[in-house]
Amino acid sequence: MLMTVLKGELAVKQSKAIIRTFKNMKDYIVENQGLIGKREFLQLSMQITSNVMEIQDLTA
Repeated sequence: MLMTVLKGELAVKQSKAIIRTFKNMKDYIVENQGLIGKREFLQLSMQITSNVMEIQDLTA
């Protein structure tokens, strides 16, 4: 995300931090599935996976 606008080491670090944040969010959702319904869980999981893949494409 940031790498498309900014070039440099800081942009790379921030992009990696964003990817880690999305992964942590996904892990939290997986661990706490009982808090939300199955449909909502599936939607959130799919969206997070999509977001992470898009961010990885930007950093590649």
